Amino acid sequence: MKSKIWILTSLLLVAGMLLGSCAPKATPTPVVEPTKAPESTKAVETQPPLAPAATDTSVPEPTATMVAPPPVEVKPGQTKIVIFVGFGTGTSPEQQPIHEQIQNEFNASHTDIQVEYLIVPYEERITKFSTMLAGDMAPDIVMPIGVGGIAEFYDEWIDLTPFIQADNYDMTRFIGLTTKIHQYPDKGILGLPMCVYPSVVYYNSDLFDAANVDYPPHKFGEKYADGSPWTYDKLAEIARKITVDANGNNADSPAFDPENIKVWGFDGWDWWSTIGDFAQQFGPVNGTGVSDDKKKAIINSQPYVDAMEFMKNAIWDWHIWANNTQAGVFYDQAGDPMGSGMVGMWEVQSWMGYAYAAWDKAFNWDAAAIPSVGTNKVISVTDADTFVIPKSSKHQKEAWEVIKWFWQNQYLKLMTDNYSCIPADKDLAVQWKAANSQTYPKVDFQVFLDALDYADFPNHEAWKPAYTKINDAMNLASDAVRNGENMDVKAVLDTANAEAQKLLDEYWASH
Repeated sequence: MKSKIWILTSLLLVAGMLLGSCAPKATPTPVVEPTKAPESTKAVETQPPLAPAATDTSVPEPTATMVAPPPVEVKPGQTKIVIFVGFGTGTSPEQQPIHEQIQNEFNASHTDIQVEYLIVPYEERITKFSTMLAGDMAPDIVMPIGVGGIAEFYDEWIDLTPFIQADNYDMTRFIGLTTKIHQYPDKGILGLPMCVYPSVVYYNSDLFDAANVDYPPHKFGEKYADGSPWTYDKLAEIARKITVDANGNNADSPAFDPENIKVWGFDGWDWWSTIGDFAQQFGPVNGTGVSDDKKKAIINSQPYVDAMEFMKNAIWDWHIWANNTQAGVFYDQAGDPMGSGMVGMWEVQSWMGYAYAAWDKAFNWDAAAIPSVGTNKVISVTDADTFVIPKSSKHQKEAWEVIKWFWQNQYLKLMTDNYSCIPADKDLAVQWKAANSQTYPKVDFQVFLDALDYADFPNHEAWKPAYTKINDAMNLASDAVRNGENMDVKAVLDTANAEAQKLLDEYWASH
């Protein structure tokens, strides 16, 4: 598909390794998917788990350049727990010393269990994990892994509820709605919260000042400075004042030249996402594009239509949001829209943390609350990483014991710092806020923690049949509007919906 994310692929190969979300945000859609990648968005198979080539039963080995922690020799009576790293962040050479430190400290403090990290390049994760399953050599833990990664082998993970209940594990330690993200009505609890990446509205304070426009509110549910509710309509209104052409006219001016824009007031929603991710903000639907029972396509339902209409108007009528052709200038200037200094507001997840230092050198910036759409609930589209234990693991009980040790705050902090994410543990989240506030004193990092009370559930990356193909259909629909190829939003979404329904019918006919 021809969209902004293709421009980003090369620019984010490095940046993605610094993030730490669902997938190394570095490769948007796997060449039809960094971290949290387009996050079509994540490469997810239609019928998990995948079957590997019948003749390939070798154990996957990490690439030499990974500089993985050394292999571990176990003594008689000891159990080795293999931790598969490859479904998201954690594969870069710079991250391996922390893995080795944790591996060494665990092994030195345990006589019955030893852990060993297996580092696999992200692009090889499907083949290598499938091969291990086929060869009866499944790893015991997969981490970090996002919701999209869980969907890639949706039927392969155990429900942790019995372990949690048996140990009376304290789930109240986790912030906001993060415990719900890894809960599935048909699967139970597949993982404990680890890393979270809520969406916020980043804004360029300098551009607001230049336009003499009040900043957006930082508290969720708070009204705008003029007393109006903080809605997408209000966001569009102030974005028009920030949007400026080459002659200094804003988008409200009769003399405004939409063919020669120099500053855009808004660059829309997270570049990795399908329209479904944000349709849920426009009405009571989930963002996966399918119904809760996963049998009916909902891509042409009213919330999806309203979200797409907003996008169409913002790009082609109000001219506050760059179309796909115009957006190229952002990447001539920087690695992301906000970094170009040409965007007033951008709604995107906190995995943009890798870009903060560059932004800070170029302009003043801050973070604000997500707007509402009238009376519909506010939603912060949230990415999240966790761990999972494969059903094929021969050491599930021992794997749970390893996780409990890893989830002690001192080690959880090591991991979340290593993965550059917001810790889901309440105490560590407060420490994260304090550390970032010290580095970037002009930024209100409480906004990110508050956003976790508004995380989407079901999560926008949750499994559905024909995962990648349905996401592709939604992306093609979005691109048709973003590129100006078809402005009939309902017709575009009807076409996408028909394609998705056909895929669903084909799937359920054989299941």
